[in-house]
Amino acid sequence: MSRRDARKAVVLGLPEALRKELVRQSEAHVPLAYLVRQTLRRAMDAGLDWAETVSQGDRRPILVQLSCEERARLEMWVTAKQVTEEEAILSLIDGYLKQEARKPPKPDAPTRRGRR
Repeated sequence: MSRRDARKAVVLGLPEALRKELVRQSEAHVPLAYLVRQTLRRAMDAGLDWAETVSQGDRRPILVQLSCEERARLEMWVTAKQVTEEEAILSLIDGYLKQEARKPPKPDAPTRRGRR
């Protein structure tokens, strides 16, 4: 399969609030599709579940490339919750970001001092 194969990609319309939260949590300026995929992978690795289903927003859609393994793992949530792939992705990301927001902030690491 080529990287432009439609079977490997999902078209997402991120809700504005979710897009802003994704951008806010990232310190580096990276593409939005990268942020979506990495957050989705973290949510799936954590085995999260969500309470409310997030539907697509009306913003310009983005194309997110997913591996076959990620699609298979996502299929578990799609069949269990009876939602579309897009809703499952958005709900997992939203659930992960809400969980991260509840965690207490990490203390700053001590700085290293150079030689004098």
